[in-house]
Amino acid sequence: MEANTSHQDEAIARPTAHYPRADMTPAQFEQFVVELLQSIHPAGVDLQVALHEMVHGMDGDYDMDATVRYELLGMDFLVLVEAKHHTHPIKRELVQVLHHKLTSVGAHKALMVSTAPYQKGALVFAQAHGIALMTVTEGRYTFETKSTDTAPVMTRQEARDRFGVPPFVAHLYTPGQNAGSTRVQLVTPEEPAPLHEWLR
Repeated sequence: MEANTSHQDEAIARPTAHYPRADMTPAQFEQFVVELLQSIHPAGVDLQVALHEMVHGMDGDYDMDATVRYELLGMDFLVLVEAKHHTHPIKRELVQVLHHKLTSVGAHKALMVSTAPYQKGALVFAQAHGIALMTVTEGRYTFETKSTDTAPVMTRQEARDRFGVPPFVAHLYTPGQNAGSTRVQLVTPEEPAPLHEWLR
């Protein structure tokens, strides 16, 4: 794999850093990712989620954080999922490794979910190779209220009690309609429609 170390590629991709990083434990992160994947049930699609599945590739076996298998129009599809509970921005190299695994095992799609934003090089590479990226944040950060003074951010419980906002949400990043643009969609286990669309 070719390494790209230009300063511009190492800058944080702004669309992926709009909200603060979620304050969540590794166990909470894994549980959220599992719930998100298990919520994907497009009409007429038999979908199966497996955690820590060993997938055989041309150059070895890979222990994937998760796999999603489904049948559509009489064809079997495989999606590889990597979950990164990271503090520092995700580098291009990690997305390149996921792309290599996708190619090696003959999967059809790949998804990376992270608690950290992505570097610009990671986002550009992912979009060029059809890999979907997601970040996880807290639902309370996505709900803004207007006030004459600077009000403190709501607690998770306040956000749920007052506005029905879930504790954690995700943002899905895929190529936008214009060249070089990024489409950002909110995804939750209760509202997985953007993932349905991406799978199709």
